[in-house]
Amino acid sequence: MSEQTKKPRLSFLALDPKCDKYINWAIAILLVAGTFMIVSTNVGKTTYAPNIVPKVMGKQCVFVLIGYIAMLFMNRAFRFSWFSKLEIGFIPLCLFILALPFAFPEVGGSHAWIQIAGMSLQPSEFVKPFIIILCATCLYRAKKKTSMLKEKGKLFKRAWIVYICICIIIVFQKDYGTLTIITFIFLSCIMIPKYPVLLRTQRILKLIVTAGIVLAVVLFGVTNIGTEVLKHTPLAHIAVRIENFKDPYTNVYGDGYQPANSLYGIASANVIGKGPGNSARKYGYLTQADNDYILAVLIEELGIGGFLCLVALYGLIEFRLFYYAFKTSEVMYKVVLGGTGVYLFMHFFLNAGGVACLIPFTGVPLLFISSGGTSLISIMLTMGLAQNCICSIRRKEMDRLL
Repeated sequence: MSEQTKKPRLSFLALDPKCDKYINWAIAILLVAGTFMIVSTNVGKTTYAPNIVPKVMGKQCVFVLIGYIAMLFMNRAFRFSWFSKLEIGFIPLCLFILALPFAFPEVGGSHAWIQIAGMSLQPSEFVKPFIIILCATCLYRAKKKTSMLKEKGKLFKRAWIVYICICIIIVFQKDYGTLTIITFIFLSCIMIPKYPVLLRTQRILKLIVTAGIVLAVVLFGVTNIGTEVLKHTPLAHIAVRIENFKDPYTNVYGDGYQPANSLYGIASANVIGKGPGNSARKYGYLTQADNDYILAVLIEELGIGGFLCLVALYGLIEFRLFYYAFKTSEVMYKVVLGGTGVYLFMHFFLNAGGVACLIPFTGVPLLFISSGGTSLISIMLTMGLAQNCICSIRRKEMDRLL
C-alpha cells in the first residue's frame, strides 16, 4: 500500500509511461557522454582558468535540468488543441525573440546570439521545433476545416509566410548553418503529407532541391567558379570555408588552423583511441573543442569504436522515430516524427561532415554532445514533442496495428 502511495507523488516528474523506452535510454546515454566530453575538453583550459571544470559541470547540469523540464512539459502537457488557439500570438512572439540578437554585438561575425549575465543564448535554435509544430498545426486545423485540403496553397499558407519571415531574419543574422537546417526541416514537413492538393508543390520542391544540390556540387565542389564569385561578395567568409574543406593545409597557420588540427586529431586515433581524457588537440589546438569540434576530440579519445557507438545511438533514435511515423495513420504525427528525425540527422551530417572536412564547415553543434544550452534545450523539447506523439500512437493505434 505504501508503494502505491509513493508512485503518484513522483509521477509528475516522470515522462509518460507510454514513451518509447529505447529513445529515452539513447538520450540518457548521449547526455552522459556529452557531459563527460564537455568536461574533458575544458580540462585543456585549466592552464589559464583553474576553476573552469566545476563551472562548466555546473552549467551543463543546469542545462540538462532545464532541457528535461522542457521535454517533460512537451510530453505531458502539450496539445495541438490549445496551441492552435494560441498560435496567432506565438508567431509574432517567436519572430520578435528571433530578432532580439540584433540588439546585441556580433559574435563570430553573426548576429545570432543574446548575451545576458555572461551567458549566450541563440534564439534561432528554438525556431526548429517551432516550425515542426507550426506545420503539424496546419494539418490539425485541416482536420477541423476540410476545405483546406481542397484549395491549392491554403493548407500550409501560414507556415510558408512564417518560414519566409524566419529566413529573412536569419539571412541578416548571417547564420547560414541554422538556415540550412530550418529549411530542410520545413521542406521535409511539407513533403510528408500525401494529399492531392500538395502534389504539384511537392514535385516543384523536389526539382528545386535536386537542382540546387547538383548546382552547388558543380560550382563549389567540381569547380571553383562559385568560390571565386563569393570572394567578391559579403559572403567571402563562406568562400574561405569552402577552400578549407577542399584543402585545409593550404593555410594551416591561418584560416585552415582549426580544420587541419581536427584532421590531425582524428588521424591520431585508432579503433579504441588514446583513452578518455587523453586528447592532445584540446590543449589550445582546437579553440572550439567543447562545441563545434567536439567530435574530433571524441574520436581522438575514444577512437573509431567510440564514434560508431555515437552513430548507433543516433541511429537508434532515428529508427524508432521513423518506425512510429510509418506505423501511424495520423499525418500530423508523421510530420512531427519525420521533422524531428530530419532535425537530428541534419545536425549530425553538417557537424560530422564539417569536422572531417567532407563538406564546408557550418558551425552547427553536435546535438546532446556539444556544449550550448539553447541547442540542448531545443532538441530535448523536440524529443518531448515526438514522445508525446508516440504516446498517442501507442494508446490509440498500436494495438490495432500490431
